Amino acid sequence: MRNAYPPQTPGRQRGFTLVELLVVIAIIGTLVGLLLPAVQAARESARNNTCKNNMRQLALGLNTRESSLGDYPGYVNELGIADTTRLIRASWVVYTFPYVEQNALWERWSQGQVNPNMGALTDQLSSEDGEIAQLEVLTCPSDPPVTQGQPLLAYAANAGWAQRTAENLGSVPVGTASPFQPDDRENAANGIFFSRIRGWDASRLLGRPDNHAGTPEITMKAALIKDGLSQTVMLSENLRTINWAYLPADEYDVSGGTGNQKYHFGITWEQPETVATNLNAPIRINGNTEGETATTINSMVRTDGFPSSRHPGGVNMALMDGATRFVSDSISPFIYAQIMTSHAAKSDLHTNDGTRPEHYESQQPPVSAGDF
Repeated sequence: MRNAYPPQTPGRQRGFTLVELLVVIAIIGTLVGLLLPAVQAARESARNNTCKNNMRQLALGLNTRESSLGDYPGYVNELGIADTTRLIRASWVVYTFPYVEQNALWERWSQGQVNPNMGALTDQLSSEDGEIAQLEVLTCPSDPPVTQGQPLLAYAANAGWAQRTAENLGSVPVGTASPFQPDDRENAANGIFFSRIRGWDASRLLGRPDNHAGTPEITMKAALIKDGLSQTVMLSENLRTINWAYLPADEYDVSGGTGNQKYHFGITWEQPETVATNLNAPIRINGNTEGETATTINSMVRTDGFPSSRHPGGVNMALMDGATRFVSDSISPFIYAQIMTSHAAKSDLHTNDGTRPEHYESQQPPVSAGDF
């Protein structure tokens, strides 16, 4: 009986046809196309988690300091040895150093040893001793530094209402003056971090008693946060923040350099009706993520003080209880302002018509966890 299948020639195998090869390539290409977005999403999720962990460490450091010393630092502070030439300006970031494994940095800063008068710094972005080095805990992986070694800052502290800042003293818009504080002084209910500088010119007096004899310095404590620690913002991401220290070196000097502004190291909020009537202006979360960015702290403007990030759809924020939340950039401007104030009913936040009703506190709707 004859074999129906002739024997194969020894050493010879059937290969792929061109059509089969093209089909295989097409299938592989389709699979890669389906897999790539998943890989990118997984990478962004990992970067997002790292960002939240950084903020959690910073919030823990600030809360630990408050538990130990009884208050939170200002967004900018006078630091060093009192009544000596070793007095410098330091942002809130410096006060986290003992709690984020930067004890050597804290020792130099707390003793005023980075004072340019002491010869420790130059006009370079960083010194040989590293007093103003780039720190990983201050960098969001989704927004990596362009220049390695520069002391970049991805996170900003809640500095309250944007209008109540040094550049607006004496010219606060109609309807926005605080019913609880003079126009030329900060209202503690507006936020958490305030200026703690006793400088010599008007741009350094905000929040200080120098021109208000007998009035107390504004200091924030956990007990003063009446709206709830879990419903009040401590820190947020901000792409517009530049450095965690004043640069160049002469900016460290308390008596000179750039005047203190909330947006140098902080985030701010605006009145809801102001946001509503300026929809194209960057006065909301992620309102300006691609525009021209200031290159020095001195060139920053008020609109640089609003949260922004490279994370799609919103920003990470750390709350006063240490928890981190991803807050959507579609959040209501009124809710955003509420979670930024430490005591909304006593803050400068007002209703859309620019007035504060007699029973404003009872009419203020409370913020719930589902609102942001």
